[in-house]
Amino acid sequence: MSNTLDQLCTLAQRELGAEALNEKVDTPFVELGLDSLGLVDFMFTVEDHFHVNIEHDRALQNPTLGGLAALVDELLAAKAEPARAAA
Repeated sequence: MSNTLDQLCTLAQRELGAEALNEKVDTPFVELGLDSLGLVDFMFTVEDHFHVNIEHDRALQNPTLGGLAALVDELLAAKAEPARAAA
């Protein structure tokens, strides 16, 4: 499990009051108890935590913790590219 996914599980557990989400990384958010408003709030938490800007439509393409972790990793890598190119 990636570090990003571990952090997302911890954030989701805190936000949802759930336990052992590490076993449910491929479970859709709706089945984890997140309605549309809850998902928006969770996305804001994730954006603040990772300092990224998540497009809601992209997050909904794979609405699971695993899918969100892959998206966050992609955004973090893209954010790091300009810094590497400038160096």
